[in-house]
Amino acid sequence: MKALYDNTPLRPNPSQPRKDRQPVTASCYLCSKTFNNSDVLRHGEHVLQNAIGGALICDDILCEACGGRLGTSVDGAFAEAIAPLTALLQTPRDRGSQAQAKVQLRTSDPNAKELESIGFLLKNDFTVVPTRPVMVPDHSAKVARIVASSLQQANQFKRSRPIQDLLTRGYTVEVSDNAAAYAERLLLTARPGAPEILRGILKIAIGFASLHGVQRRYLAHLMSHTDLTTSPSQLRSLIIPYYPVDDVERLFETEKHVHEDWYPTHHVYLFSHGRDLYCYVELFGVLQNYVHLSDAYDGPQLIEKFVQKAEKWHFNENAFIARSPSDLDILAKEFGVPQNQTWEQIQAQVLHRAASRSYRLEPDETIEKVQALALLLAQYARLPNPEGFECVREMFAKAEAAKTQLGLRLLDDLKANPLHVVNLLNKNYSEFRIGNPRASRPAQAFQVSAPDVERYVSYKFYELLRAKGREAELEYQLL
Repeated sequence: MKALYDNTPLRPNPSQPRKDRQPVTASCYLCSKTFNNSDVLRHGEHVLQNAIGGALICDDILCEACGGRLGTSVDGAFAEAIAPLTALLQTPRDRGSQAQAKVQLRTSDPNAKELESIGFLLKNDFTVVPTRPVMVPDHSAKVARIVASSLQQANQFKRSRPIQDLLTRGYTVEVSDNAAAYAERLLLTARPGAPEILRGILKIAIGFASLHGVQRRYLAHLMSHTDLTTSPSQLRSLIIPYYPVDDVERLFETEKHVHEDWYPTHHVYLFSHGRDLYCYVELFGVLQNYVHLSDAYDGPQLIEKFVQKAEKWHFNENAFIARSPSDLDILAKEFGVPQNQTWEQIQAQVLHRAASRSYRLEPDETIEKVQALALLLAQYARLPNPEGFECVREMFAKAEAAKTQLGLRLLDDLKANPLHVVNLLNKNYSEFRIGNPRASRPAQAFQVSAPDVERYVSYKFYELLRAKGREAELEYQLL
C-alpha cells in the first residue's frame, strides 16, 4: 500500500497557485472586497473548523473581518452543537479548550437517583461533571458523598446547612469532581439536522469551493455580505443526507470502523454534475451530507478531494525546530511561511503547519479500499469451502450485516451467478460517493425515504461508539 501522507503543505500559498486550482480571485467570498494591505486583510481560515480538528487552512478566501464574523455567527454554535461527537475524541485543535458535551446520567444505585434529575458535562477524558453540586447519601454506612465540578466547589458545598447537619449526626463526608462511578449509562443528545450543524457544514462546503477557485457568483445565494443563510428551510433544501445507494457503498459503510484506515476521518469532495455543483462533507465518519452549492454552474468540470485523520496522533516536534537561520529559511520555504516576521513567529507557524500536514490522508486510499473489499468478497463467494476460513467468515458476516442494515444483495448475486464478478471488475470505483454522468449520488440519495435515512444516521452514531468501545456506557439520542 502506498504512503498515506501527502507532503504538500495544507495551507495554499496564493503567490504560488497550485495546478489543481482554478485562478483565485484575490477577494473575500463573503463581502467580495479585494484583499489589500490596509483595511481588507487576509484571514487564515480553517476550511474545516478548528473545533473538529480541521487541518486545512487557507489564507485567500476570507478577510479578517468576515472570518471573525463567521467565527462568531457560525463556528461557535457549530462547535457547541457538535460537542456530543468531539467530546469522545481527541481532536487536534491548534487553539481553544477541548469540547464538553451535555449528558444525562442513568444509574442503578438507589442512593444516587437524584443524579438523574440534574445536568452533567462529559469531558473527553471521560470524566462526568455535574452542573451544580449534589450530595449522594449512603445512610446505612453514614457517608455523604459530594460531587461537584471541582474539588474546591465540593469543599465549599461541604459547608452548607444540610451537610453540616449530617456531620453533627456522625456522618463522614467525601468529596469528588467526577460522577462517572455512579453512571451505569450516559445519554447524549445529538442533533445532526440542527441548523447550527447544517450552517457549519455549509461553511465547510463554501470554503472548500472557494479554495478551489469557484467564483462567488455561484455561491452568492447561500449568503449575504455579512453572514451565511440562517433559514432552516433553505438549509434543509440545500443539504441532502448521504445514503449508500449501491452495493459497493453499502458494503464499505457497514462496520466501516473495522476496515477504514485511521477511522474516524473527515472527507470533503467537491464535484460538478452537469450544471449542478455539489460538495460531500463527512465528519468523524458519522455526519455525511451533500451540499447543493449551485444549479447554474457552467465552469470547468470539478472533482477535488480532501481527507484527514480526525483524532490526534504523535507528532515529533523536534524534527521541525530550526537550529540556525539557514534551517529556519529551509523550513519556512518548505511550508510556505512568510519570512517578514520574527524568528519566533516563523517557528510557530512552521510547527503548526507541520503538525497539520501530518493529518492529511490520500483520498485515493479510500477508492482502493472500496475496490479491494468488493473484489475480496467476490473471491470469497466462489470458494468451495468458504466457512473453513476465519477471514472469509468475517467478510460474510460483514456482508450479512450490510444486507440486514442496508439491503445489500451483492453476496447473494455473486453466489447465484459467477459472472456477476465481471460487473465488479468493470466497475468505475472513482464514482464512489459521486456518481456517474447518468446519475449523481446526491440525486439518488435524495430519493431515499426519511425513515431509511434516520435508521442509517442512527447506525453511524452507534458505529462510532463501537469503535471507541463505549457502546455499553453511552447512548445517543438523535433529535
